[in-house]
Amino acid sequence: MPAPPVRILLVLCLILVATFRPLPGHAAPIEYTVEIPSLPGDLTPLLSSVSDCVSLQKKPPESVGLLRKRMRNDIEGFARTLDSRGYFKSDIEGELDTDARPMAVRFRIDPGPRFVFAPPKLVLQPDNPGTSALLSDTLKGIRAGAGYSSGTVLDVETALLERLKEHGYPSPALVSRDVTADHALNSVAVSYTLDPGPAAVFGDTEISGLENVSESFVFAELSWYPGAPYDRRKVDETREHLIRTGLFRSVRIDPDLPHDSERVTMRVQLLEAPPRTVKAGIWHYSDIGLGAGLGWTHRNIFGAGQELRLDTAVSENLQQAGSELVLPNMGRPGQSLGLSAQYKNEATDSYDATNLSFSGIIRRPLSEFQIGYGLGYRLSRVDDDEVRRFNLLSVPLILEYTSADNPLEPTSGLALSARMEPFASLEERGSSFVSWNVSARHYLPLRRDKSLILATRGRYSILAGTSRESIPEDMLLYAGGGGSVRGYAYQYAGELDEDDEPLGGVSAVDFSAELRWRINEKYGLVIFGDGGGAFSGRSPAEKEEYFWGTGAGFRYYTPIGPVRLDVAVPLDRRDGIDDAFQLYVSLGQAF
Repeated sequence: MPAPPVRILLVLCLILVATFRPLPGHAAPIEYTVEIPSLPGDLTPLLSSVSDCVSLQKKPPESVGLLRKRMRNDIEGFARTLDSRGYFKSDIEGELDTDARPMAVRFRIDPGPRFVFAPPKLVLQPDNPGTSALLSDTLKGIRAGAGYSSGTVLDVETALLERLKEHGYPSPALVSRDVTADHALNSVAVSYTLDPGPAAVFGDTEISGLENVSESFVFAELSWYPGAPYDRRKVDETREHLIRTGLFRSVRIDPDLPHDSERVTMRVQLLEAPPRTVKAGIWHYSDIGLGAGLGWTHRNIFGAGQELRLDTAVSENLQQAGSELVLPNMGRPGQSLGLSAQYKNEATDSYDATNLSFSGIIRRPLSEFQIGYGLGYRLSRVDDDEVRRFNLLSVPLILEYTSADNPLEPTSGLALSARMEPFASLEERGSSFVSWNVSARHYLPLRRDKSLILATRGRYSILAGTSRESIPEDMLLYAGGGGSVRGYAYQYAGELDEDDEPLGGVSAVDFSAELRWRINEKYGLVIFGDGGGAFSGRSPAEKEEYFWGTGAGFRYYTPIGPVRLDVAVPLDRRDGIDDAFQLYVSLGQAF
């Protein structure tokens, strides 16, 4: 019988063996590589995108059998994918090299010839030559001789049905879709059979779900009118108009064509959104200090979509308050009248100014643009060594366009704005002038998930018609600061007087490029470069030097917009004038 120490040693050995012995079903994961040959066009990346072996490579299987299963699944998936692109004679083989380290999955793929489209056919039940002519251009989406693609077949099918819905047929249906491959000719014949359904016109409109918004306001937003041929585009346009008002949380529009009727009853179901919004913000710029803002909006103040906005902002050198009442559908659908009043008191290194302004501007859509025109009045007091008072009447003219996808955090699209505003003094002759301003912003996603955005902007402004001395100092043009050329203090990216204070110019240009990287749901980084300046001449690009700044920033994303922290340095730093860097903290992107 073993001595007690020997027994203890044996027990310990058994425990060690049990601890480190591989357990059944827990084999080491099998690392592997995948080889897909180079194929014509975009076939190689397409096959990689549908491959289990590729997509699951970071989750290696625990057995050779499971890896072979992935390979077999890919062979079947590759065949289906190649078929969808017209490669009906493809030959696909897979090989698993178990001797390689790591193991290697190798595919041999011969796509064969790509089948092409034969001339497509369209059959209508019942036959209607006029409707066939209407759909002929849409059917040309399938071009005889072009490489076959199942996506094209489905896209043209959808386009044919939409075309009918846009031209008086509210309920077309696909009877059959026949796709036949001819292996002798390497071609594919596509034939659609459609039932357009009865032609119809817009009939009565029934509106439900309203509580505080008047029915007359909704009727004014409708893009259709009774008796007009049914058009799906008018339905979509109306839905977009109603959503953009901000008055509705949900908009549903259902066309109803009763049996044996030629009039479509339009049922509009609405769910109202809360009409009031309160917003608040706080910011800190190292050049102008700490500031705070507060705003209140009521989007249905009188029950018919009238919007009232109240805003105020306070900082060490700026106090302002404003209000605007927007009256929709003034005189015609889609046309609005905005009545605004604003008070502003500003103290800068160059001047102290107080002004009170009023305006009434009519806005209306013009094709894809928004135009505006109206009347403005501005009363101001400016102290720049001497006190001057100005009493000005103006006629603003505005042209705007936007395709930006999100006003708080745009990730794609273009926004353009042009404003021309002649000013005339009500007290002094010869002090009239014209303000011109053109600006643009563009957002380009560099990744499909829009996590990387290239944002650019530019502005060009000019004051014409009189000398610089006849224009109020607070209406002269300046550059520099958090919304202009970052890295330079507010208004300091321009010419200075003998006391090294901003002079203000009659022309100004500035532009920015910003690369925005959203790391995850909460955090993001940016790098940017700015340029521009304010100039005494009216042709800055020819005669003056620009100021340049660059920097980087951090973004913390919240439900109401990103918190922005930017640090910028001036590249043309002037001794004793420009600080080594500027810091900007605020809510929202720089532009």
